[in-house]
Amino acid sequence: MRVALWTPTLSGWAAALAAELEREPDLTLVRAEPRERPAAELDLYHVAGSPEHGFVYRALRQRPGIVLLAEWGLHALVHAETAGRGDARAYLREARHSHGDTGVFVARQVLAGMGGALPGLVAMNQRVLEASLVIVALTEAIRERSAAAVTGCPVVFLPLAEADAAASAASLVALIAQTAPRADALREDIATRAAATGPRARAEDELRWVARELGLAEPPADAKALVAGLFDEGR
Repeated sequence: MRVALWTPTLSGWAAALAAELEREPDLTLVRAEPRERPAAELDLYHVAGSPEHGFVYRALRQRPGIVLLAEWGLHALVHAETAGRGDARAYLREARHSHGDTGVFVARQVLAGMGGALPGLVAMNQRVLEASLVIVALTEAIRERSAAAVTGCPVVFLPLAEADAAASAASLVALIAQTAPRADALREDIATRAAATGPRARAEDELRWVARELGLAEPPADAKALVAGLFDEGR
C-alpha cells in the first residue's frame, strides 16, 4: 500500500511517527512542493495554520485524503494562499465560503489593515474539512469541533506525541488500512458534493453577492440569464 505523508515538519512527533510508519506502508515523505505528485493510493496531510503548510493545503485541494488536523484555525494559511499571493478576491471568496457575510466583513477589515484580533474569530477551514476522507484531530478540542462541523466524514482523536509514536502509528496504520480500499469511492462522494459548488454554482453565488453589495434583493433577470448561458447543463 503506497502512502504519501505531506508535512513541512519532520521533528518531534512527525519524525517519530514517520519512522514508525516506514515499517508498515510503502511511505513517501513529502516535505516541500514536489516537482511531480508522488504515486500513492492514499495521502495523509498534516495541516496547520502557518503559511509553511501551503503546499500541503494545495495538494489537499487537488486530491482529498486523510487530514491530520493540528490546528482548528487556518486563517493565516488561507490568507497566505490568497491575498498573500496578490489575489484579494480569492481571499474574500474563501472567507465567504467558510463564514458567509461575517467572513467577508472580517476579510475586508484585514485587507484594510484593521483586522486586529478579528482573524481569530474566523477559522477559514471549510475547504480542508470538505476535502477530508477522515479527520484525525490532534487534540480533543479539535475533535469536538470537527465532529460538530462535518457530517459523513469520520473524525478520530489521535494524540500524536513523540513518546507514544509507536502506539499512535499503529492506530494510524489501522486507519489507513480501513480507508484505503474505500478511498476512490470516498473521493467520488466528495467530487459529487463539490459539483454543487462548481463553476456555475460559484458564478451564481458571486452574482448574488454582488447584487447584495449594490443593495439589490436579487440579481437582475438578464444578469442571471447571462450567467446561466455561460454554462451548459452538466458541465
